Order: sequence, then C-alpha cells, then structure tokens
Amino acid sequence: MKIVLDSNIIIADFWLQSTNFKILFESVKKGNLEVYIPEIVLDEVVNKYDSRINKSKNDIESELKTFHKLTKEKQKFTISDELLQSCLSKYQEHLQKIVKENNIIVLPYPKTEHKLLANKAMLKLKPFNSNEKGYRDCLIWENIKSLLTEEEAVVALPELVFVTNNYKDFATPEFELHSDLIKELENEDFDPDSVRIYQNLSEFNEKQVKLFFTQANTFEKKLKDGNIYDFKLLNVTNEYLQEDFIGSQLSHYESDYEDDFSEPTVRGFEDEYNIEITSVKKMTANEYIVDVEFEIDTEIDFFMEKSEYWSLGEDKKGISVEDADWNRHMMWVCSNTDISISMTIILDTNLEVISCQINKVNKNYAQQYV
Repeated sequence: MKIVLDSNIIIADFWLQSTNFKILFESVKKGNLEVYIPEIVLDEVVNKYDSRINKSKNDIESELKTFHKLTKEKQKFTISDELLQSCLSKYQEHLQKIVKENNIIVLPYPKTEHKLLANKAMLKLKPFNSNEKGYRDCLIWENIKSLLTEEEAVVALPELVFVTNNYKDFATPEFELHSDLIKELENEDFDPDSVRIYQNLSEFNEKQVKLFFTQANTFEKKLKDGNIYDFKLLNVTNEYLQEDFIGSQLSHYESDYEDDFSEPTVRGFEDEYNIEITSVKKMTANEYIVDVEFEIDTEIDFFMEKSEYWSLGEDKKGISVEDADWNRHMMWVCSNTDISISMTIILDTNLEVISCQINKVNKNYAQQYV
C-alpha cells in the first residue's frame, strides 16, 4: 500500500519521533507500506520550522523586555542568527536522515501545465477553494495521481492513502474524498476508490498498519496479571503525564466534547488510578504496542465569562477563582474534574519505554458549569 504524507502531519511532530511515526516506519521496514512525501511538502515543512524557531526567538526577546521593565533587572540572553541557522541546518539534515533510513520516496515537483492549474482555480475545483487559493495543494494532488494505476489494471483498493488534516481542500467534513476529486479520477480513468484520506497517523495506524501486527497474548496476560517483576504501568503513565500532560491545553487533544470555554489547561492530577489494558500487539521481534485507558482526577484552569460565573449560583462551589479581573469580561478560574484518557505505549522486551502518547481525551472533560 502507498501512503502520502501532507505537511501538516509532519509539522505536528517536526522530528518525526512520536509513537505514530515509529509504528509507520516499522511497517515500512516490514515491507507492508511505501511512504511518499512530495518535495513541496518537505520544502513547506522546512520553511515552517524556520518560521517557528524565529518566532520563538522573538517571543523570548519580547518576554525578556517585559521582565526588565517589571524587575529593573537586566539579564543577558540572546539567540544569535548563527544559532538559528545552525538549528535549521541540523533539522534539514535530520529530515534527510529520516527519509534515507526509512526508504521514503520523495516525489519531485510535478510538471503540470499552468493552463490546467489556472483553469481549475478559475472554476474553483478542488483542491482550489472559493478564493482561488490552493496552488500548493493542487501540486500535491498531481503527485498523488502520478502514483495511481489505471482503473482496469488496479489490483487492490484503496491503492493509496493520503494522510492530511486539511479536509477543507481535499475532502468532506467526514473525510471522504471530495466529489470534485472523485470526478477528476473518473475522467482520467482512475478508480474513484483508489484514494482514501485519513486525518491523522493515529487513525491510519489503528485501521491499517496495526492490522499487520500479531497479538502478543502471553505478554498481555502478564501485564494484566501484574506478573512482571518490578514493573508497573502506573509508573510509566505517571511519568509521561508529569512531563507532557501537565501544562498542556486539553483543547489540543482529540475529544468528543466541543468546549465552550477558553484554553482549559492541566495544572495537576491525582497519581493513583486504575489502568485498563485494552490491547497488546507485537510490533517487532522485541517491541510491543500496549493500548491503555484510565480515568484521572485532574485539576484544570480556564477562562470564564464573569456573567456566566455569577449566574451559576450554588453550582460554582467547585470553581476556585485565580483572578477575578483577568480582563473586562473574563476571569481566570480552576476546578477539578475526571478525565478519561486513552494512551498508546511502546515497550521493548527489557520493559524499557520506547515511546508514549495520549491518543484521545475520551469523555466530556468539562463539568456542567464549565
């Protein structure tokens, strides 16, 4: 199976070191997948990385100026242009290394006629939008079509998977391929079911890649029975939550709740909870994928409209006010709530943690007054 990655998937994890990328690359090494990245995607990723580190430098300098004004203390700390260039070069070398080590195929810029692209833009055909923006996306789509086989010759469907969270230009809100693109495939003698879109690697791995991994029943039983000496999953999850969950905004996680409050941020959690192991799969000869779920008592802070807060009456007992006058309309508050989390952990046979990530905040993490 062929898989094409969009820039937004790489930008979400610049160094391509998450659990999802590791699962993907292991499947490539097993010969189950061919991964393609358009050259235009790599160029956009590098450009975005350059913009991000420059913005970070500017933010630091701005905060230092604020610190100086507040404290009358002058601290010397500078990020030189030379350092930024060095970081950019290091990142480019890392990308090239990832491409080489994982046999990723880079698709060169397509030699598409400008007349064709201009005509699609004027007709507002996908991936162009109503503002005739979409030149970059159209080049990626041309790259995708170059990998497809003619309808009568295609053996298996879908022939190609495109991983992108940009549904507005390529798909419907349900992440089905847009009708404009389906029609284009049909007109060019490709099977309309040749291309399938996934909005993230986690979904793709769950539905496609993990199907290639066999169940590790013995390992799963030992984990569930707690028969592994000096090893507790609770310690693994707590360490990850301490480092990556505290200080994060819950709105950044996939959730089945659309929050109507502003910037819910994790401040802390109770470190004693029950972990349910939902599945264990063997990934390689010495690595296992362990999926777990648990519910934790979590302290979050967020911004709330003053009028809403005062209208709650007795229901606001669970809310602690941090700053009643954050601005003219909002107040900064905090509260405790139960959060249900699903997580994927990769362990090796020495019970060392290779990778760990939160997949989803499964339940409504806001109480009735939030």
